[in-house]
Amino acid sequence: MESLKCNQCGAPLEITPDTVVAVCRFCGMSNFLLGDLTEVLAVPTLSSSEIVNKAVERTKKDLNLRWRMSAINFTSPDLHYLPFYFVKGVLNADYKATVVVIYKRSQPRAGTASSRAGTASRVVRVAGRVSLSDVAAVLARRAPWGLSADALAKHFLDTAPKPKPLADVVSQGKSAFLAAEIAPEKAKAKAVRILISRLLKRVEEDAAAKAKEAVGVKTATTIVQDKAVEYEVVQLEASRLTYLPLWVMTYLYNGSHYHYYAAGWDGRVVLAEEPVFAEHRAANLLGAVASGGFLGGLGATYLPVDFFTGIMTLAGGAVLSYAAAGGLLKSRRVEK
Repeated sequence: MESLKCNQCGAPLEITPDTVVAVCRFCGMSNFLLGDLTEVLAVPTLSSSEIVNKAVERTKKDLNLRWRMSAINFTSPDLHYLPFYFVKGVLNADYKATVVVIYKRSQPRAGTASSRAGTASRVVRVAGRVSLSDVAAVLARRAPWGLSADALAKHFLDTAPKPKPLADVVSQGKSAFLAAEIAPEKAKAKAVRILISRLLKRVEEDAAAKAKEAVGVKTATTIVQDKAVEYEVVQLEASRLTYLPLWVMTYLYNGSHYHYYAAGWDGRVVLAEEPVFAEHRAANLLGAVASGGFLGGLGATYLPVDFFTGIMTLAGGAVLSYAAAGGLLKSRRVEK
């Protein structure tokens, strides 16, 4: 393939066969390669000033930040157009599973007519078939964007803004497009992994429901001990490459930088980095004490009935306590 150069600085461009927009790594210029741009879609964005206004409005409504507005300084936001494929898939799964069902029951008191509340457990083997029809968003970039890209894609699916041909959006002067680095077939392979994880979650939900039904206690607690699953991909279809606008706004508070990540089409902050305040640390401390105490007591109750379940519950309490207490050491938090 002939080497292509940046239209602005003349530096060589790094491209793949599927690249539509190549961003120069020297000057940052977006270079639109030859091809039918009507086959690529993009969602138009609000202006920079509109995004700033949306971010300020969001901050004023935040329970923790609104009292500290005088100490917050916003900077000009940066626009990034992220390329996505939206892959619709239909999957089926046949499964067999072993489920532990834990439930409350009344036990008679020896030598009396009264009874006391107790717990019981039962191992149930179930089988079934589940189906999944869903859409997986796949970022067409090798470098990860983490939670911000996931939140942006979810908001796109929830709000369904109308994409336009890329050429129409480019004509509006928006040029912060990041190059697509994977082809549709690669996106489909990534989507299958995402959809399978959702399918397995549905398998566990179905197995738990069947186990509760077998025991006859809808309010029971269930633990899926093991499962064997055979699945098939019935349909897999990728959308055209679609660019979504993500604005990144930095704000300064008490000498530290934090970020808002906002969807360009409506200005919604889909992910926010915020300082950890004293009220957050107090909530984390209470959460650590409450989760550890509740699951610890529950685990002690289960131990005489089912040793395995009791140990797993105690371990779960320890993990939740550790996770909740970890918030005490953090200086920032992420809010969706």
